[in-house]
Amino acid sequence: MADDSLTTPGAVSRRFLFSVAAAAPIAAAAAATASASPSGVPASVLALLDSYRDTGVQLREVEAACARMLPVIPLRFRSVTAGKGASRWPEWTRAELKALGLPPSMPLRPSQTDFVLFSKYCATPGSASRVEADRRHRVLPDAWHDRRNDQKEWFNRTGLDVIDRRRSGLLADKHRIERELMALMIGPDKAATDA
Repeated sequence: MADDSLTTPGAVSRRFLFSVAAAAPIAAAAAATASASPSGVPASVLALLDSYRDTGVQLREVEAACARMLPVIPLRFRSVTAGKGASRWPEWTRAELKALGLPPSMPLRPSQTDFVLFSKYCATPGSASRVEADRRHRVLPDAWHDRRNDQKEWFNRTGLDVIDRRRSGLLADKHRIERELMALMIGPDKAATDA
């Protein structure tokens, strides 16, 4: 049991082990020696570390571009990523939600599901006809889609949608390289650790 825990690093140690800061010196040494690998590290590991460094550099550039463009978008259309209020949905004011007949308990960044669930479970149609109840129900998702389209338009106008797709692709590459490195480290061959 103890031997297993020593050979399989956890998520924190994996992040530390394969950080761009840790990969850069090894990849730089590999570039300097070209054919001879330092300390007998296999060429496949050096190639992966080099790819990891390049991906990390590109990821930092994309994140810097995102940080430059994000202030152009009004606050209500930006995503909130910290704390309990984490949400990618656009923000509404209490007055806007009240005008739609939504309760004060509705979050300021409601999802479409919040609107649909309110219509389904909380709204009381009373003696109104079925047609009137359906009309009231359609108003909420329509309003939500309009606000979401405004948000998408801001991301499109500033180029953040393209930046975000690029960031997602780079993150996928980074995770793929990490998996390949881990396979070399803890796989049956253990090429990186046996060198």
